[in-house]
Amino acid sequence: MMRQRWISWMERRQWATCVWSVAALCLVMAVFASLLAGCAGGAITGDAPLLPVLRLPPQLAGYHVYVSDVSTGDVAELGVFTTHVSKSVHGLGLSADGKTLYVTDVYGNNLDAFASNTLRSVAHSVPVGVYPVHMVNTLDGRTLFVTNYEATSISVIDTTTWKHVKDISVPAKPHGIVLSPDGRYVYAACSGAHAIAVIDVQSETLVTTIQTPALSDPFGMAISADGHYVYASDNITDRLLVIDARSNTYLGAVRIGDRPALIARSPDGKRLYVANGASHNVSILDISSDPAHPTVIATVQVEGYPHGLAVTPDGRYVVTANTLSHNLSLIDTTTNQNVATIAAEEYPNDVLITA
Repeated sequence: MMRQRWISWMERRQWATCVWSVAALCLVMAVFASLLAGCAGGAITGDAPLLPVLRLPPQLAGYHVYVSDVSTGDVAELGVFTTHVSKSVHGLGLSADGKTLYVTDVYGNNLDAFASNTLRSVAHSVPVGVYPVHMVNTLDGRTLFVTNYEATSISVIDTTTWKHVKDISVPAKPHGIVLSPDGRYVYAACSGAHAIAVIDVQSETLVTTIQTPALSDPFGMAISADGHYVYASDNITDRLLVIDARSNTYLGAVRIGDRPALIARSPDGKRLYVANGASHNVSILDISSDPAHPTVIATVQVEGYPHGLAVTPDGRYVVTANTLSHNLSLIDTTTNQNVATIAAEEYPNDVLITA
């Protein structure tokens, strides 16, 4: 039995290596294409070639839907515009006032900011740590915390001056990040150290580290509407981890799909949606009746290896970024059905939706 479990764990680890190798290959291809293109690559200019506009399905009319692409380095607003940001980008975020779109440039190790009503030019670009992936803005909008996946740090950016203030040392490979509803703490999933880092927003310091089980790989993050519970996807053992944020202790886990990545919470705080890469589906969990013990209420099949996902502001739809099938899926949350597939570019990675 132990041998079987070890083989199973090794198979999952090999699959993870394969997926990250695909991402690395996409990045190399993007760099090569940029070199061939000469001056057409790199910064956004008025002379840059027009990029394809991704289709906005009729169900999403009235929403602004943004998608990042790891391979092309593009960010698209569906139905409106696609812009080239860098040779490779990863995560998307929104400012506290909803006026600024944030993009992590994993090739240049920068955090880029756009006015959310236009993707035609970078408003600000700030150097951060190695391979920045996700970010969160404080409630007052003055500070950004950015996870640096290939480092042991979270970068702090002052958005009033657009300066890199400092790096906070955390356990290895910080990835997903979330802000508590009261704005006091930031929680970051440290996938290389079986840990959740807890940062005090006011002092900008690491206040504690919450250990998760051995061999776990905390990856995506979410938090309950009241801030009492923190949730992390376990990208190795295929579970959703539950943390008591009042005592900063690990409570337990629930089995979800294979290789879970990012998590989105419904606006009413009653549901969690988790993108399960290797099982090509989304787990829907109820956290309204007993948030300490989430319950899987549905599993929705999508396409190849979903990574990022987002819920519309009214909670009506979920959009997933399916990395290996080069498309997006649209889930109707009233029926928990996949109702549309939208062609993307090469390697769609993260999704953000605003009203």
